[in-house]
Amino acid sequence: MAYQLSSFRRFPTAFAVVAASALAFTGLIASTSPAYAQSGGDYRCAGLAEQAHVAASGVEGGKQSSAKRFVSTGKKLCEAGNERAAAKQFRAALKIAGVAEVETDSQMAAR
Repeated sequence: MAYQLSSFRRFPTAFAVVAASALAFTGLIASTSPAYAQSGGDYRCAGLAEQAHVAASGVEGGKQSSAKRFVSTGKKLCEAGNERAAAKQFRAALKIAGVAEVETDSQMAAR
């Protein structure tokens, strides 16, 4: 009986080691995700979103509400992590506003 009691006492220690290993592995996965995903610096959800917002604010009449709707939808898609669909919404807002997208070489590389 002493042997069974002894292994029962080791269980909490073994459990703690497994739990600590799982937490360390989770931290490793989070730290190795792409830098743009961690920083939120994706061009489509930063620069393009700002361009669309400014363009939508500069339009008057019915076009403004439509362009702002596209920008709002794009921002929600960015929050959900769908940068590609968000970019389509932002580009639609720019098109309604009659403004061309301004791109730099680094922004093109991020696409």
